[in-house]
Amino acid sequence: MTRNGKRSSSLWLALVLCFATAQAFAQGAWTQGPPIPQGANEVIGGSLNGNIYVYGGQDPVSKPMGIFWKFDPAGKQWTQLPSNPVPVHHGSSAVVGNKFYVFGGFRLPDSGKNGWYPESKAWVFDTDKQTWSALPDMPTPRGALSAVAVGTKIYVVGGAKIPTGANMPDGLSGGSPVELLATLEVLDTETNTWKQLKPMSLPRNHQDVVHVDGRLYVVGGRVGSCFSGGWSSNVSMNEAYDIAKDTWITRAPMPTARSGLGAAVVDGKIHVLGGEGWIDDFGGVFRAHEVYDPKTNTWGKVARMPTPRHGFATAVLGRKIYAVSGVNNAGGAGSLSIMAVNEIFEQ
Repeated sequence: MTRNGKRSSSLWLALVLCFATAQAFAQGAWTQGPPIPQGANEVIGGSLNGNIYVYGGQDPVSKPMGIFWKFDPAGKQWTQLPSNPVPVHHGSSAVVGNKFYVFGGFRLPDSGKNGWYPESKAWVFDTDKQTWSALPDMPTPRGALSAVAVGTKIYVVGGAKIPTGANMPDGLSGGSPVELLATLEVLDTETNTWKQLKPMSLPRNHQDVVHVDGRLYVVGGRVGSCFSGGWSSNVSMNEAYDIAKDTWITRAPMPTARSGLGAAVVDGKIHVLGGEGWIDDFGGVFRAHEVYDPKTNTWGKVARMPTPRHGFATAVLGRKIYAVSGVNNAGGAGSLSIMAVNEIFEQ
């Protein structure tokens, strides 16, 4: 074959591979749902009984807002619910049965300062009784963590806390000492007991976690600090934990390194939305919507999120992904602009 023939064959192969990738990840479309009545930064969410639940919020001085709302897609109505006794921001959530769980997060320090004080508390909201109850504390206090339910167990991973042995009554702040965590702990919701499992290879925070076919996938996040800007760097890391084997492996990294993102699973594929990041003096938020197929260990891009943002809540109902609220500028980039949007993706 001639040199030109080889080049033509290579070009043809590249085009075929590109087309195959495009076919594997249909673009899908976003629509606008009724906005949440009370938008906020750093909210978390979940779905149960056909409804979307959104919890959390961080006000401009880092005080936890404790907002809690339910959205009924059928009736297109939002309903306000009671907050838990000790609200947090940068917590994590999961759903088991008819119950909504909240873990960790940050609160204001007892000193009265505006730092981020890591919590170990865990709470459960019973949607039948409409009441909150305290659970046994997490073994490790932390905020900017992530959680996912698998059956009746909830896995909690990553995050940031005050360094072991340090005396920091004012909590964490930009540039302060911090201990980033690779820690993986699991709550058995039937016995209300905690167990520690093998940690990730990379300690990080502001990541997200999902479950597909017996594995947890932890994507993105930041290292160096739990604060953005010049204190930390984003990562594109994608680690998978085999629940049966208690082992971690590294998978193909995200195309776009980011933190403060949201992840969701539809049809066995992992959708990663939004997030924030800094490059030198520029800080911003992403519209990026990238999809990972665990079976082929490949990534693709689909329809971008209409409103770029981070610190938003994600939830899945059927084949629809809900992305609710958040802010459309990066932390540390001036006053945060709250977005009360309720955007819905369907492929």
